Amino acid sequence: MKTKNIYYEHDEASGTSIGVKYEKYLYHCQSKFQNIEVIKTHNYGNALYLDGCFMLSEINQDHYHNMCIDLTPKKSKNILIVGGGDYGIASMLVRRDSKIKISIVEIDDKVVQVSRKYFPDHFKLTKKQLNNIKLIIENGMVFIKNNRTKYDSIIIDSTDPVGQAKILYSKNFIKLCNNSLKKGGTLIQQSGSPINDMKSLIKPLVKKYTDIGMKKIILSSFSMPLYPTGTWSFISAKRA
Repeated sequence: MKTKNIYYEHDEASGTSIGVKYEKYLYHCQSKFQNIEVIKTHNYGNALYLDGCFMLSEINQDHYHNMCIDLTPKKSKNILIVGGGDYGIASMLVRRDSKIKISIVEIDDKVVQVSRKYFPDHFKLTKKQLNNIKLIIENGMVFIKNNRTKYDSIIIDSTDPVGQAKILYSKNFIKLCNNSLKKGGTLIQQSGSPINDMKSLIKPLVKKYTDIGMKKIILSSFSMPLYPTGTWSFISAKRA
């Protein structure tokens, strides 16, 4: 019997593993910040893993992106995305509104390079749409500390709070994001699994948002087949 190629992602919190059958191992590198892998699958197209954790696929990614887009007010014309170097959310936003301006602050330029090659649909934009996206290769915390621009919406599309992304879940970072929003502006943050991470991540995040004085704090959950537990979430809130 031929052994199938299966990529396993193990989740310590739930003690479960998710295995994805793949046809080809397309890419691997160790960037300055993380381990980057891309596999080709039959059911999901190309799939991106960072430090062994599933991030993105060509097929079935709409649940994540659509929820984030739905949470972003249509009146937002100037948006900051921290992370998001795969251009998935940014490309959907500029297709939705031709007048929108987006700044992507991505710490790892390798993520952008790999995404451009293996997830090309995110980059198939008109010249005007591309010109409406500004890419900044920078540490998100360093950028927000020095930022003087006021944004309609800020989206934190980061990895989970480990390694270089941990600071993006700190009270100090969230407060700086709040201060970088216009009056009535919206902050949206990837907040993990509502099944696994309620106690360790979501409730502490909500407390930080509350302590800062942010308003209309909402947890929005959605199906995400290749994420641990199959359910994921965003926290959104209005500027204090």
